[in-house]
Amino acid sequence: MTTTTQPLTAELAARVPVTGPTPQRCFQTGLAHRPDVTVTAAAVPDVVATLEIAARYGAPVTVHTTGHGLREPAGGGVLLDLGRLRRVEVDATTRTARIDAGATWADVVTAAAPHGLRPPSGSAPSVGVAGYLFGGGLGLAARSDGWAVDHVHAFEVVDAGGTLRSVSGGERFARLRGTGPEPGEVVTAVVLGLLPGAPFTGGGLVRVLGAADEPADPAPLQAWADWTVDLPDDVTSGLSLVPYPELPFLPPHLRGRRVLRIGVTVTGPVERADALLAPLRAAVAWDDDTVAPLDPAGTARVYDEPDVPHAYLGDGLLVDGLEPAGLDRVATRTGPMAVTGIRHLGGAAGRAPAVPDTVRGRDAAYLVGALAPFGADTVPAADAWAEVDGILSGFTARANAQGSHPAFRFGPARG
Repeated sequence: MTTTTQPLTAELAARVPVTGPTPQRCFQTGLAHRPDVTVTAAAVPDVVATLEIAARYGAPVTVHTTGHGLREPAGGGVLLDLGRLRRVEVDATTRTARIDAGATWADVVTAAAPHGLRPPSGSAPSVGVAGYLFGGGLGLAARSDGWAVDHVHAFEVVDAGGTLRSVSGGERFARLRGTGPEPGEVVTAVVLGLLPGAPFTGGGLVRVLGAADEPADPAPLQAWADWTVDLPDDVTSGLSLVPYPELPFLPPHLRGRRVLRIGVTVTGPVERADALLAPLRAAVAWDDDTVAPLDPAGTARVYDEPDVPHAYLGDGLLVDGLEPAGLDRVATRTGPMAVTGIRHLGGAAGRAPAVPDTVRGRDAAYLVGALAPFGADTVPAADAWAEVDGILSGFTARANAQGSHPAFRFGPARG
């Protein structure tokens, strides 16, 4: 704290919970907030007061929830941590939920499940709801459900200066659904439509392709790509390829292995899923197959992503097709660890929204993403970015201005 920030900090401390220099939790460990003061809001009036005070001092405000999508950490000013605002209220009659901005998808799933409902959530239950929606929200069943923002009824927003408003239409509503808040705006809650919790089927098909440091056969990747052509809208799937390093804390069957996983959901009974998956199951000798009736509380098993905070960076491309050469590069590349993820789009995710939004990729066929760990003691960020770019360069981005997807851009900037 400096002499120029002492009055700001003193006035904040007199009205709101000032807790310390850093947030209590942050999933992204490769970037660190360095604010002058941190406010951990316990209620919406704390947000209103924080913005009002910060505006008078000309202090920038950075909002923090879980830190999964952190790209620009606070460098001075006020860090507003919304992690304590986690209330979820479900109205089973209207099939909606009012969700505080600090809530995670796990919080929403827990609240909705007793009513036989589920949210349009993604692959990681620990992700914050608000930040996920600002990027559009590519859910586990996106080809059936559409983008998550298609189910948003309203946002509750505090403007710069401290005015609380409900936003349910117009330019601001469109911007919040796909682009997010402008500097000085803070979303404190969202009203979201919920979906029937059953029938719902999902899980993963897993194939160990060989040693992580040796090129693998791309045929299983191409088999998935071929299978996705002309699928009905009730099937949503994605591919992930992980070259696991030799680390003692990993399960023995994963250490040093290159593992392909196909995550699948079907908004229907297991019998329909089995019929649709039959060609893919016949094309590849899968080592594990967990596709079964899916409880919304168990959706993390579809992609089985790590839920341990770590340092990572990455980017994503929207593409109209998957070139065999790109899949070959993914399967055969060696070097520092980098994870490839490809999501099949289309279906309901490709339809025009009922009201205008700013979601990218509605008319794309796939989203290709690459993610790499980095750190001072492991792989420098520049080298990790080189691995990410090497993967993505195997695919042709869309020719229009929407060739990338900002919601799948993680970590520090290139360079």
